[in-house]
Amino acid sequence: MFENYQQLDFFDISNSDLAGPIPRTIFSIPTLRLAYMSNCSLTGTIPSEYANPPDLRDLYLDGNAIQGTVPSIEPGQLEKLSELLLNDNSITGTMPDSICNLRSEFILDDLWSDCGGDPQEIECDFPVCCNRCFESNSSAGSRKKKRYI
Repeated sequence: MFENYQQLDFFDISNSDLAGPIPRTIFSIPTLRLAYMSNCSLTGTIPSEYANPPDLRDLYLDGNAIQGTVPSIEPGQLEKLSELLLNDNSITGTMPDSICNLRSEFILDDLWSDCGGDPQEIECDFPVCCNRCFESNSSAGSRKKKRYI
């Protein structure tokens, strides 16, 4: 879908009716800096390609129906990532150390996740790694932000 795009800086489909998996090819654009995909009907998992754009600064995936775990990144990837919003999804597991290291290195300013409540949907050390932990209600297939800490 986006294979032929080589100069896209800003991608915003937030609050749209786009449904289905996260478009993997958006992360093949080397100039991508801002990717806003909040509050759509995106499903599936976070593709490992999300770490490919060297200048990616903001990645908003909050408010979707994304499942699975957060993929780890390799050293040198996402070194300009300032905001990663993953809350209000069905992501599980543990936040990878490679992502938490971006926070400890003062690269990543905002990491929001569904790590509040008991049991947590995703384990993330608050406030060292995740700095906003949301509790979500996933009953009846709908996601509703209840509160954050």
